[in-house]
Formats: sequence, C-alpha cells, structure tokens
Amino acid sequence: MSRLFEKLASGKMALGVWLKSGPSWVSTIAQAGFDFVRPDMMFSAMDWRDLDHIHRTAAAAGITTWVRVPANPWLGGTGQLQVTVDVQRAFSLGIPIVGASIASAEQVKACVEVSKDWHRSGTGEYPNSDASFAMMNKKAADVAVFVPHVEAGTAIHEIDQIIAIDGVRIVMLAMTDLSKALGYAFQYDHPEVWKTLDAIVEKARARGITIAANMGYAFTTHDQMLERVCKMYEHGVRICLMQGADSMFENFSRRLLNDIRGAVG
Repeated sequence: MSRLFEKLASGKMALGVWLKSGPSWVSTIAQAGFDFVRPDMMFSAMDWRDLDHIHRTAAAAGITTWVRVPANPWLGGTGQLQVTVDVQRAFSLGIPIVGASIASAEQVKACVEVSKDWHRSGTGEYPNSDASFAMMNKKAADVAVFVPHVEAGTAIHEIDQIIAIDGVRIVMLAMTDLSKALGYAFQYDHPEVWKTLDAIVEKARARGITIAANMGYAFTTHDQMLERVCKMYEHGVRICLMQGADSMFENFSRRLLNDIRGAVG
C-alpha cells in the first residue's frame, strides 16, 4: 500500500505538492514528509520521460505518484474521450493514481474503465500464462486509481452522476477554477464555495469516496497554510494538494529574504 493510501486508512490527512519539473525535487519532497507528489503534465513542459523518472524516484523515496495528464475540460467538449489515451498510458507506466481535469460524467466513466486495463508494459510486466494474465486483470485496489479533477462548470453540474460511478474512489476539487465556475473567483472562503464543497463531501462520504482539494494560491505563509489545511480538514477534505514545490519555495524565500534585507540591508 502506498503512503497516500496508508494515511487515508489511518484517518489522517494526506498531504502533497505538485511538480512542474523533473525528478530532482522528488527526494526533497519525500524528505520533507509529504505523502505524494503530483507531476503536472497539464500546465508544464513535462514529458513522458520526465514522468517516468519522477515516478521511479518517488517509488524509491517511498511516496506516492499522482499525475495529472493533459486535458481541456473547458473547450474539449463533454463527450470528447481523447483524455483516455493519456490516462491509459500513465497507468501502463505503473503510476498508481492518474488524474485528469474532466468535463463530464461520461469522461469519468470511460477513464475508470481504462483503470481496469491490464497493460503495464511500461513497468516491464508482461503476461506469460493464463494465470499471470488473470493476475494482471486483478490489480490491488491502490494500484490503478483514476481521479476526476472537478473544476469545469459542466463537471460541477454533473457531480452527482460522477460520484455515482462505480470505481470512483477519490474526487479532486480544484478550488481556484471551481470558485470561478461558481461565480466567486479566488474567493476560497465565500459561503457558497464552502456550501458546494460541503454538499459534495456529504454525498461522496455516503458512497465511501474521499474528497481531495487543493489549498489555493492565496495562502502563502506558514500560518496561512496551517489555518487553511486545518479548515479544509474540518470540512471533510482528506487529501490536500498544498501548492507547487516551486511556488512554496518562492513564497517562503521571499519572506525570508525580505526579513534578511530589512535587517542587514
């Protein structure tokens, strides 16, 4: 069982950061104590070779890889299933959690079906008998999990259908674009934003589904981040994607440098 699922099994909050570069950050992220790293292929120059190296480094460091593959839920159309191609490729590399920003329940259903596929040649696994082929079709529960990232208005509108799909175990709420879709852009603490999150958490919990959410960009200091994550936990979020590794470094470094320069000029 990977570290992220171990945290969930123990009832604790799983914490991670996203990554837009190569594997050099991964060991540092693991040493800091994060439970997962989310390489972001949607908004970065990251390619599949980078992803493979990141995942292998994460496995060696003992943390979970959760990739977001490229997608466009705003303009691609609710019935566009091209996203399943990249979802399947990521699973074939042995990535345990594959996410994509989706536009509809139809896309989620197709991607969940892809997660059941037996192909894992990117990990060097090939069936050589009826028995081994059967085993590759009976993957453990935390080996291949598709996570829909809900941020487009069409996906929010179909959230009940998405939660009702068999095989959905985690739903990721992308809070910046979700707040925008609700009409309260960047207002993470707006009552209507919390009302929507609370309703989704309640429906998901009834089906044994975990809600993940990102912290948001507005929280840049230690105290702000601590307060925000605690509040999300109180509202039922059990996986928090805090910020990007580079973004956190920038935020902490800026404050430190300003303090140093204020002291020594």
